[in-house]
Amino acid sequence: MMDPIQGYTLPRTVDEVVDELISDMTTQQMIAMGEMTDEEFDLLYSQLIPHLQHDFRLWAGNDQLLMSCFETVDNHTSTDPMRIIMDQLRKQVKSLDHVIIAV
Repeated sequence: MMDPIQGYTLPRTVDEVVDELISDMTTQQMIAMGEMTDEEFDLLYSQLIPHLQHDFRLWAGNDQLLMSCFETVDNHTSTDPMRIIMDQLRKQVKSLDHVIIAV
C-alpha cells in the first residue's frame, strides 16, 4: 500500500487513517465501495487487513492509533481495531455520495 517516506508520521486516530485512505482512493474505488453489499465489503475487509495492519503499524508500535480504535467502541460496534477503521471508512465514503467531483 504505502511506501515508506522519510518524515512520514503515522496516523494516530481512526479519523486520520480514514482521511489518508480516502485521499488514496480513486473516484471509481469510492463509488464501488459505496455500492458494496455487506458480503462484498467483508471480503474486501479480509483481504486488506494484513496490508493495513502493516502500513499503519497497528499491532507493532502505533499505540496511539490502537487506543483511538478502542475509544470508539460502543455496544454496537466491533472491538477489532481494523474493523473499526474499515467500518468508519465505509461510512465516510457513503457520506460522500452527494459530492460532485469535477474531472
